[in-house]
Amino acid sequence: MYSLNSEHFCLDSGVHLTLQSILHKRYKLRRSSLITSNRIIEDWHKFLGDAALTTAILDRLLHRSVLLEFRGKSYRLKEAASRLAKATHPE
Repeated sequence: MYSLNSEHFCLDSGVHLTLQSILHKRYKLRRSSLITSNRIIEDWHKFLGDAALTTAILDRLLHRSVLLEFRGKSYRLKEAASRLAKATHPE
């Protein structure tokens, strides 16, 4: 389903083709899709592994869409750091 190397995480071709197919069908039927990611849009081609296919996917996702972008510190990472600090320095 995916491969992981020292530079980045990348989906296998079958997975991103399936994603593109699903999004294309939902786009044609004018159905909603909700996608969350901690990756910036400009880096999606690295994750999906194919620049042309990434462009097609993003075209379907971003046309007629509302893009919400949150900036700031991650609450999840803050909570993980707090748990780690408690585990290494128990009271």
